[in-house]
Amino acid sequence: MYTLESLISGVYKLSEVELTQISAELGNLNIKDIIIEVNSNANNYSTAAVDSGFIPVKYLGVIVGLINVATVVLPSNARSRFIVRVVDNLEALEDIAKLEEFNSAVDLLKDYELVLMDGPLVFNDNEPSRLSAVINRALSTGHYVLSFTKEVRINRISSKLMSIEKQVNEVALFFTLFERFRENGSRSVLITTPVNVRSGVVGFYMQANAGSPPVYVEASENVVRNPEVLGAVSLMMSRENYPIPLYVADKLSKVSDEVKRWFIMALLRIGERGEVDPLLYRYIRDVLGYARGRSLY
Repeated sequence: MYTLESLISGVYKLSEVELTQISAELGNLNIKDIIIEVNSNANNYSTAAVDSGFIPVKYLGVIVGLINVATVVLPSNARSRFIVRVVDNLEALEDIAKLEEFNSAVDLLKDYELVLMDGPLVFNDNEPSRLSAVINRALSTGHYVLSFTKEVRINRISSKLMSIEKQVNEVALFFTLFERFRENGSRSVLITTPVNVRSGVVGFYMQANAGSPPVYVEASENVVRNPEVLGAVSLMMSRENYPIPLYVADKLSKVSDEVKRWFIMALLRIGERGEVDPLLYRYIRDVLGYARGRSLY
């Protein structure tokens, strides 16, 4: 019978094999030039996490999307905010959900020193303005935004950090480098040397605990000047190397089947009454408020 521990162990062994396969490209690699130890004895920071989920519904020949932006504020506050948008395609709905996360992050950065997000900050080069608003708010307040990505696209930073032109599995590579660095007895939080991925944004891999798979992080550049903020984040990390507040926000942002049914019922009732667009928003808001009270809290 397979267990989670045996599965993870198998993945780690594959990581070692993948590093062996690309060792010829690495040449004379000095791990100490790539891996940085971070002091884990960090101060507490006021922290919030934000994530979004969405569902599309085809209605009268158009796609109507329901977006749920979830916010978790430590130690015990959580809420959902529902938004309705008409979109041309599913990719547009995903982008809109991300931009709504940015709007929430800008608001949160006014009051919270550390804001956690999901997925890469640099996700759409055609929409840089809202990302700039997030970064500018973080830098102007002296606060921090960090966005974590569990599923990493290959070669996000290895080509910049180590001049590796060939496509490699970065998670496998950096897991092995972190583990080899820890052979000297390090128990600290480890990160790869941050690289600039956009103006005001740096990217790096992070491993909070020995044996944990690395997570890719994009953050406001002021993290480089105060990397000990990552020590505070490390205290929130699960064994799978993902922040628990963000995990809760991810679960809360999922649109439940009951809410989806109420959303469809609201659209159908609007169609029967032939009401105009502003009433669509008001009616759906009221119906979702009722459904949310029953299913989410």
